[in-house]
Amino acid sequence: MNILITRTKRKKTISILIKDGNVEVKAPFNLNQKEIDAFILKKEKWIKNKILFQKSLKKPFKKNFINGEIFKFLGKDFKLKISIGDIKKTYIKNDCIHIDLKNNLENNKEKIKKELELFYRKSAEKILKEKTLIESKRMSLHLNKIKIRTYKNRWGSCSSNGDISYNWKLIMAPERIINYVIIHELCHLIHFNHSRDYWREVSKKLPNYKESKEWLKSNQYLFDW
Repeated sequence: MNILITRTKRKKTISILIKDGNVEVKAPFNLNQKEIDAFILKKEKWIKNKILFQKSLKKPFKKNFINGEIFKFLGKDFKLKISIGDIKKTYIKNDCIHIDLKNNLENNKEKIKKELELFYRKSAEKILKEKTLIESKRMSLHLNKIKIRTYKNRWGSCSSNGDISYNWKLIMAPERIINYVIIHELCHLIHFNHSRDYWREVSKKLPNYKESKEWLKSNQYLFDW
């Protein structure tokens, strides 16, 4: 098992990242090799199980960005409908995601992909921000900024200064899953870690949070284009 060890001054704790069978251990800059080796040995069984689990997951669907193709939005299926119009716009109507283009770009995959991604990003910015603000008020929490980003291996993040960021692809997930991610990040404003107290706080807000957490792990392939 090949393991890449990365040291950084920004890290305060040691962590493991596994993707495509590759294992990366991120460690604080001053942590000695002996401690890192002991941590890897302790986590060896977990690492092997994680690699096997990832291999068992379904492969992502390769999208062609053509008329009639199905795309997820808030957990529901919508057909892509590409048309030529006077104004360039993307919108949802009658179970379809419409992309109206000024020029005949129906066969230009990259441009259609770009338009669709822009629509998803704008939708994520509007919907996720609204939901987060409503939930933060309900929880009597103060947050700084809400950002929409591109992440490869995470759905959201919370910084120490109160900024919450979301992966724009989260807008494809069912609303109950979106709500879980929002609660997950907001609870970091109470406990800036993944301690027992943190998960206890999440459980107070979402008693069935484990189901949503598992759903995200098992359905990762649905979000890859």
